[in-house]
Amino acid sequence: MNGEVLAGRYRLLTLLGRGGAGEVWKAEDTVLARQVAVKLLRRLEGDPMDAAERFRAEAQAAARLTHPNVVATYDVGTEGEHVFLVMELVSGPDLAQLMRTAGLPSGELVADIATQGARALDAAHAAGIVHRDVKPANLMLAADGTLKITDFGIAKRAGNETTGLGVLLGTASYVSPEQVRGKSATPASDWYSFGCVLYELLSGTPPFTGETVDVVMRQHLETPPPPILRTDVPVELAGLVTHLLAKDPADRPMSAAQVAALLTPAPAHNATQVLSLPAPATDEPGEHTDAGEDVVGVGHWEDEAAETGTHRAPRKAFPLAKVGVAAAVVLAAITGGLLLRESVTNEPPAQAGGTPSAPVQKVSVAPKTTSKPTPTPSKTASKKPKPTPKETQNPRAALVQSVRTLAAQVRATQQGSRSKAPREAAHDLDRAAEALDHGDTESAAEHFYDARKRLFEAQQQHRWRATPQIAALFATIGRALPNPDSAGSRNE
Repeated sequence: MNGEVLAGRYRLLTLLGRGGAGEVWKAEDTVLARQVAVKLLRRLEGDPMDAAERFRAEAQAAARLTHPNVVATYDVGTEGEHVFLVMELVSGPDLAQLMRTAGLPSGELVADIATQGARALDAAHAAGIVHRDVKPANLMLAADGTLKITDFGIAKRAGNETTGLGVLLGTASYVSPEQVRGKSATPASDWYSFGCVLYELLSGTPPFTGETVDVVMRQHLETPPPPILRTDVPVELAGLVTHLLAKDPADRPMSAAQVAALLTPAPAHNATQVLSLPAPATDEPGEHTDAGEDVVGVGHWEDEAAETGTHRAPRKAFPLAKVGVAAAVVLAAITGGLLLRESVTNEPPAQAGGTPSAPVQKVSVAPKTTSKPTPTPSKTASKKPKPTPKETQNPRAALVQSVRTLAAQVRATQQGSRSKAPREAAHDLDRAAEALDHGDTESAAEHFYDARKRLFEAQQQHRWRATPQIAALFATIGRALPNPDSAGSRNE
């Protein structure tokens, strides 16, 4: 058809692609002297006149949708047995081509795709348009990095081959649970399909695969998606994908604002919590309540270290607290009235540098002095230099233990696996733990990422599958170890 002119103005130049819906051509609009994309679709089902009118109405609705992240629709017409759609020509691959030619995109790029795609869906749904066929081939990445979604509501009406459930065979991997049940597509269905696309960009395969369409359909209905085994994926992005793949439509994000909120990192407390106040955790039972609130969310690493390897440090810190309390009592006994208040005001800065108001209240009520050491030991201990070396050692010891735990869990998956990857990866992790134990972080990171690469490749080949616990450990440990080949992580 090269050189053929449609509707007297669109000259077909180059065939760009061929799919179930028809062909896409690079063409020239001879009237406006610009290059466009022309999609030639198959004959529409049903009465030709009614089908053509229905198609035209949908094309006109898509043409009214103007948004930077939506491929613009310019015209629609008929030519012989075909209907054709004239669209904006995007210079760049679709996401399916991108994965085939460049490998998996980085976590940062996928997050950007998530943000741009959410804006496009938001605009379409606000205009009353449901896409119904969100998949990698319908999302294009322009040369300047702009994501463009195409085929809003068109391909579904183009007479494609369907199953008995009315689901496109070519897009079974991206169909929502409610569509599997025979219900009509809704905006929530588009968000679910978009989640399937993001999952594939991060993992290399859609969340659900199988030998038959029926197997895939059942997984959409019943099976949670496997965890994403990549350490360069931010926890917020992985969480967004999980929310988008919720079985219940009400549990999915339904706007670009909600997607942006899920992608926004929470306030970073972990960096300080890892090294925060292990000594107060060993205070007397009556003194632990307030200090315990300071370490909520730190995890069990600090607690285990306090129980097993840091008992000596609290013994040093606790007598200091006793001395502070005794000093306060002696001062209270010697001074009285206003002199008591002045003495207390001058004393706390020498002890811990705290605010004046809090110590005044605590010492002025003499009968309750035994219930107030909680702030005093924590402040005194935080100023004491001796516990600091032990605090900095605890995270490394915990990291070594985590790597060994991960090795054991990976080794346990060897049974029933069709791959040698679990056994070899577990050996790599053993070596990583040994290197960490000797302080060789560089060697530990190399063995750790070797193990992750083995398992990731096995999972892509469907010869091994990570458990949620294994995926969580890989993500946690990966944040603590430098990637020796960060440039290569793009394709892993």
